[in-house]
Amino acid sequence: MAILLAMPAFALIIHSAVRQSRDSINEAIVDGKKLVYNIATEQYNLAGDAEQLLTILAQLPEIKSHNVAATNTILADILRKSPQYGNVVITDRTGEVWASGLPRNVSFSLKDSRTFQNALTTGRFSSGEYIVGRISARPTIGFGFPLLSEEGTVGGVIAVNINFHYVNELINHGGLPPNSSFSIIDYKGVIIDRNPSPEIFAGTRVEESAFLKMKNGPEEGSDTDSDSVEERHINIYRKLYLQTEKAPYLYIRASIPLQVAQLKAKKALIYNIAILTPFLLATVILVMLIGNYCFVRRINKLQEAAQTLAEEGLQVSVSTVVEGGELGNLALAFDEMARKLTIRELELVRNQEELNELNRSLMRRVEEETERRLKHERLLARHARLVAIGEMIGAIAHQWRQPLATLGATIQSIRMAWERRCIDDAFLENAEAEAQQQLYYMSDTIEDFRNFFNPEKVIEVFDLDENIQDVVQLVGAQFNASNVGLRVVNNLSGGRTKVRGYRNEFKQSVLNLVSNALDAINGHRQGGSGLVVIGLSEGAQSVVVEVKDNGCGIPKEYGDKVFEPYFTSKSEGKGTGIGLYMSRLIIEESMGGRLSFTSGPDGTVFRIELPRDESGEVEHNG
Repeated sequence: MAILLAMPAFALIIHSAVRQSRDSINEAIVDGKKLVYNIATEQYNLAGDAEQLLTILAQLPEIKSHNVAATNTILADILRKSPQYGNVVITDRTGEVWASGLPRNVSFSLKDSRTFQNALTTGRFSSGEYIVGRISARPTIGFGFPLLSEEGTVGGVIAVNINFHYVNELINHGGLPPNSSFSIIDYKGVIIDRNPSPEIFAGTRVEESAFLKMKNGPEEGSDTDSDSVEERHINIYRKLYLQTEKAPYLYIRASIPLQVAQLKAKKALIYNIAILTPFLLATVILVMLIGNYCFVRRINKLQEAAQTLAEEGLQVSVSTVVEGGELGNLALAFDEMARKLTIRELELVRNQEELNELNRSLMRRVEEETERRLKHERLLARHARLVAIGEMIGAIAHQWRQPLATLGATIQSIRMAWERRCIDDAFLENAEAEAQQQLYYMSDTIEDFRNFFNPEKVIEVFDLDENIQDVVQLVGAQFNASNVGLRVVNNLSGGRTKVRGYRNEFKQSVLNLVSNALDAINGHRQGGSGLVVIGLSEGAQSVVVEVKDNGCGIPKEYGDKVFEPYFTSKSEGKGTGIGLYMSRLIIEESMGGRLSFTSGPDGTVFRIELPRDESGEVEHNG
């Protein structure tokens, strides 16, 4: 509360300080503009006097006749009587100096100077740029005037430069704050003269951004920036023109330190603070005493009661400790809050017990559902395996039909030879060898099927093409018996690619797809030869196996149900509806791949995408 009471006084002090600071800055800008105006006026006067002087000199017969001795005497006399000029020189048309007000020991030329070139080109009084005098060795700026011959052509140039050392003494610099400065800058941004310290800054360039502000700004202006010493300055400038030129030839710039300009405002702020501080302190002390008596002690009691309420329980009464007034009403509100919190706490305990019981019930249901699903999936897998085994028994029958026929023919030939009494050792050996060969073939077939359905689930790196060939060998006899072609198109680089996963489960998935393709062709063939193509290809990070048939395709209404368990489009007794479901589980969940299909009137393509194995691990064959 004490701070709130003191706020208006602080606000008044701050407002007064801001206003005085703004007034101080405006006052400094006005003083700077006065200085810039005085310097500009002095420069305009110098330029006007120089133009009159050069105009008169151009008419003198001594100069027109190139009387060197007489001309040097005249020019030297002018410099003695007019110390505002640094030197006066006269050149011929080529720029060679033939007369000078200051003694010259060597000859020199002004042909490269802007003063000479502008006067020679325009034929009028012209300005120059920053130069260092050839004889005086002082930084200056010159003016040129054309020297006309009797034919009216420019035969030379009379040039005069300014003695800024003398000019500085004429400028009233006493009204500005300390550490202020002014600069005279040429049209390129080069400092010709600066007060103070002209010897340090003459010939240096003004900062590019500051010069562009003057060049692109109005005829006169002011701004605030910071220099390389990070001290903020108020800058005031003005452009100077010759009547015969459109562009400014000089910029006058005054710079006043912002901190110095605001010194008066800071002193006023300190004075106001010193005057008002005792009154503020007295007010604060008085408010603290009143507040302690009326509020602080009762608030402390209320705080102690609230602390007791938090530590000892919600049954503590606060209104018995603090009575009367607004704080008494607050104590009653505390008691009401404690009562409602007690009710809410009891409700929370009851709700928590109900929630715990619900969680226990949900956990039991989740466990039961999980167990049911696991049993269901195991049943599906067992069912799929039995179906695949049944299909394999059919494949074995096809595989054994030929060797059994051969064995039957061999036995028949032995009987016929016995009846004819033409059995000899060679005949028996040939018959035995042929029978053994067929038996070995049948034994190998059984071994292949046994390995195919090996229940071992071991993640291994295996050759994709080799396992596809195993599937082709297993179902080859069935395809031959059905007069359906089965072809493998290998587009893998090098013909072989390794993948990581479950070898036998992968072969079982491919077998399901190939068997479905055979069933689709046998069940819906409308003439012509059936064909199933197993294509192997590769992408950037994957390998692709496509099983394509030329059957009738899958109807659109079945597209979303193909991979659902127990769904089949085959006639009753010819399909279980779990083959594609299990194939998708194997490819996507067990091997991290993707199984999809596209279908049309010309057939169906099932596509398996598997990640390529880049580990370089050696293939396991056992």
